[in-house]
Amino acid sequence: MRFFAIATALVSVVVAEKFTVIVAENGGLTYTPPSVTAKVGDTIAFQFQAGNHTVTQSTFANPCTPMTTPAVGIDSGFLPVAAGATQFPEWSFTIDNASAPLWFFCNRPPHCSRGMVFALNPTPERTYDAFLVRIGHILNRSSS
Repeated sequence: MRFFAIATALVSVVVAEKFTVIVAENGGLTYTPPSVTAKVGDTIAFQFQAGNHTVTQSTFANPCTPMTTPAVGIDSGFLPVAAGATQFPEWSFTIDNASAPLWFFCNRPPHCSRGMVFALNPTPERTYDAFLVRIGHILNRSSS
């Protein structure tokens, strides 16, 4: 029985993934990738590569406003990166509940209104693109 418990614990450690999201890749107002589907135990690591940005939790209904209800959302705070930097700060969190989507934005005006948003576990009803529409941001996408 004890072997089974140890084996189960090892399996749960092995299957956890780390997703790296690049903040402001090439100086853009982006999170790359813009959305991730993760499960409980996975880590979402945000690597800040340029400028001064945040990863601030919002709600789907209020995309560019820090979440305050039903609880205060998570927030990286501002993490500035000097021009020409070769080492980049990273901020991360581990998923403890994957049952509902989480929504994030950069809290530096006007970055959110320009589309600097991120979706964690979006659903078919509440997609990343629908989140962009809520902020009035229209994506120009190629048909390729």
